[in-house]
Amino acid sequence: MKEILNHLLEHKTLSKEVAKQVLTDIALGKINNCQITCFLTIFMMRSITVEELEGFRDAMLDLCIATDLSAYN
Repeated sequence: MKEILNHLLEHKTLSKEVAKQVLTDIALGKINNCQITCFLTIFMMRSITVEELEGFRDAMLDLCIATDLSAYN
């Protein structure tokens, strides 16, 4: 995560794959609260790119829990 934060502090953007991995790691508890705070602070200071947003979307879709609603009309 340190490398990703340094990358963002250099005013660079994340690739779709890296954005997806970061959000997945956050959701799975692999990143500590301090690092999450730093990551979110950096994003509050700049605009998010479409590629980063696509990565975050893909991570959210992968993390979804499937719900079987076939028993309902």
